[in-house]
Amino acid sequence: MSVFGIKGVASGKSKSSKRVGLDIGSQTAKILELSGPYDKPALSGFGIRSISNLSARDSADSIREMVSKAGITEKSVTISMSGPSVIVRFISLPKMDEEALKGAIKYEAGKFIPFDMNDCVIDYKTIGRDDRENKLNVLLVAVKRDVLLGKIKMAEEAGLSARIVDVDVFALANAFLKCVPIPAEKTVALVNIGASFTNLSILRGQSIYFARDLSIGGKDFNAAISKILGLDENAAEALKVAPGARTEEVAGLVKPVLNNLLDEVKLSFSYYENQSGKNIDEVYLSGGGIGITGLSDVFQENLGSKPSIWNPTQLIDTSSFGSDKELLEKTGNSFAVAMGLALR
Repeated sequence: MSVFGIKGVASGKSKSSKRVGLDIGSQTAKILELSGPYDKPALSGFGIRSISNLSARDSADSIREMVSKAGITEKSVTISMSGPSVIVRFISLPKMDEEALKGAIKYEAGKFIPFDMNDCVIDYKTIGRDDRENKLNVLLVAVKRDVLLGKIKMAEEAGLSARIVDVDVFALANAFLKCVPIPAEKTVALVNIGASFTNLSILRGQSIYFARDLSIGGKDFNAAISKILGLDENAAEALKVAPGARTEEVAGLVKPVLNNLLDEVKLSFSYYENQSGKNIDEVYLSGGGIGITGLSDVFQENLGSKPSIWNPTQLIDTSSFGSDKELLEKTGNSFAVAMGLALR
């Protein structure tokens, strides 16, 4: 198994074997299987299953059932990590050969990783070279070993084998660049709203230049509704996604959380723009949390223009699916990370 496939965005190589991405979130698990050549992938299986409030063992059993129901037979999968156990840093180092870089990374990592180095798995990739400054631009990733092994174990208990462990923010970028090619001069921000975290990736051309997980997600919106209206978690979720005649009321309840999310997004944008001297040209939203009432309006109020919604399954061949197409259309925005993993 390769740990942390931080090999940049999808390579575009033609592959004929089946590729499976498994996204194990805090509330739902998503799996997506692609087949056929890389440049024209076809969907050969997908599933989504709630694992909210389940133990690790029960979550594994639920994932196993999801895989079986989806008809996915390929057992080798790519999984991913996110949240506070994952550290992503873009660092600059003097030019050196690969052997020297390996040694330097061990030293440099200690400056950026707030965990005991012995408790971490570390990976890196050179993403650019600055000949004028004689520098290397390096992407550094570290994850807490126990969290990593826990996720690998869950996949194994579900009858699967994790061949690559990636990071959500990189998988998000891979999926987007397959769906929406970016001109070299354009900078776009991807905001993927999940249950516990919001993944933020900033891309310019075909490269990623900023990545961060924000500790705000769908559960925070549910909590805001639940606290004021006295609803349980399930009822708050149902009201959030289908407010009906209470749309204006729900929009008011979730707006403080939306504002907090936008504050974090704007802070990240400002950091990137100050470091790069480049402005964010467009914002794209995905994730299970994009159905929040008033989301686009709050983004427009804060950023000056409405974000675009993108469905990561929109450009793959789904002709082999019949009745499941309706489910895919309904939940497709939730598969950004799983799609990026399957494209590895």
